[in-house]
Amino acid sequence: MNAGNTVLSQLMVFRSDFQFQRCVDRYRGDFRVRRFTCNDHFLVMSFAQLGDPWKLTYL
Repeated sequence: MNAGNTVLSQLMVFRSDFQFQRCVDRYRGDFRVRRFTCNDHFLVMSFAQLGDPWKLTYL
């Protein structure tokens, strides 16, 4: 049951921040990044996937 949270926030509970950041650090994903980090990119792509999965094929 929904406890006042959005669907995206309910799904992000299952994501491990530690493991995600470890992968970003390992492959230097945020090297020379000023504003739009890998975490931001992941959240945007997850939100787009929830909206319409076929939209990502056009990006």
